[in-house]
Amino acid sequence: MVNDEAKSVFYVYAVSDATGWLAHNLAKAAVMQFEEISVKIVRKSRVSTPDLIRSLISEAGGKQAVILFTMVSNELRQVVLDEAKKAGVVAMDVMGPALDMLAHYFHKLPSAEPGLQYKSARDYFTRTEAIEFTVRHDEGLGLETLNQADIILLGVSRTSKTPLSIYLAYQGYRCANVPVMSGIPVPQKLAEVDRRKIVGLTIAEEKLIAFRSTRLKKMGRPASEDYAQKEYVGNELKFAHDLFQTLGVRVVDVTGKSIEEIASEIINDSYFMP
Repeated sequence: MVNDEAKSVFYVYAVSDATGWLAHNLAKAAVMQFEEISVKIVRKSRVSTPDLIRSLISEAGGKQAVILFTMVSNELRQVVLDEAKKAGVVAMDVMGPALDMLAHYFHKLPSAEPGLQYKSARDYFTRTEAIEFTVRHDEGLGLETLNQADIILLGVSRTSKTPLSIYLAYQGYRCANVPVMSGIPVPQKLAEVDRRKIVGLTIAEEKLIAFRSTRLKKMGRPASEDYAQKEYVGNELKFAHDLFQTLGVRVVDVTGKSIEEIASEIINDSYFMP
């Protein structure tokens, strides 16, 4: 027997084949216009098959609930309407009319991908988090959380580690880059991460000398510094190559390539592909 308190509660089911938050927020905004009414909004997400729809409608019927739904799929919307009618449950399609109106206006059929309205927002937050992570892990920083990186770049100075890291972060990859300097051991933390995440960057000796000479000039320092001298550069590149071989990591030659080309070569590896 249903008690008086239960009778005084009204149920609104917010249903979707995606997250259900759009239907939930619409229901909440509408319910707020009614004072002194006790309403419970029940969010139902990922209702994406006829069987799930029938089960949901049976549950809603048992509570004498009404349904607000935002199905993207034409087929699922029709199933909800048909099954609700059979069960005597009131169901309102709040997505269909908007999609139909816009389809006529745009002269184009809508996508049937559930949750599409959240995809761009999700991508934005993923990219933002990746950029923040990458900035915190530039030039050997943040070693305590190095294992959380998706990609770890190793390379000597002027092999495009930082700009490449930022570009990859904009693609949603959390990057860390660790400088390689002749005679200086790499951080022990590298031994604790999956070697497939690590990419060694190399470059032609003459190109690296040119880059470093330009860098010294911009900094107002003499071009005679070891940093840009052939013997020093050659030894540093050899040290890096030996290190990459010891670690057993993949090596990418950045000589004459744009940042976009290098990034594409890295993420097209089967390990990094989604």
